[in-house]
Formats: sequence, C-alpha cells, structure tokens
Amino acid sequence: MDIPQERKIVTEIPGPRSREWFERRRRAVPQGVANIHPIVTARASGAIVEDVDGNRLIDFATGIAVLNVGHAAPEVVAAAQRQLELETHTCFHVTLNEP
Repeated sequence: MDIPQERKIVTEIPGPRSREWFERRRRAVPQGVANIHPIVTARASGAIVEDVDGNRLIDFATGIAVLNVGHAAPEVVAAAQRQLELETHTCFHVTLNEP
C-alpha cells in the first residue's frame, strides 16, 4: 500500500465519518478509556496516516511501534507474511518456535 508522503486535509478534523465512529465508540467503550485525538485511521504508509475521511496526516503518535521504519515497510510486511505462513502464534511458555 502506498500513500503519498504528504499532508492533505480534505475535511474538518474530525470529519463526518470519524464523528460517526466516535459516536459508536461513545456507546460501546467505557468512558475511562481515553483517546487523545478525534481521528479514526483507515490505513497508513511510511510516515503518513490516512483517516476514514481521506485526510492524510503526519504520524507523530505511533511511537515505538513503527518509529524506525514507518508504516507498512515492505521488508517488515514480507517478514511478517513469511512468519504467518509458518505459524501464527505459539505461547513461548508452552513451546518454543523456530523463527
């Protein structure tokens, strides 16, 4: 997946679809669970996240999860796919797996 690596705002933030998702969230998620930004992401690539309204934003929030390589780095996606084709998960306490 490739998203142009530039910021692009096409609606107000939050946009109409994001507001719909946050209304659904309000009805389903305990109020003690907070969100910092009123953004609902749909996809991400490199340093850009795209919300459900089509706004492209620079990702300053993901932190250690993708900080070093960006979202959907081809090498990471390929490595994950290779591992998922071998096995999805084993409990390390029960059995080791060959990486």
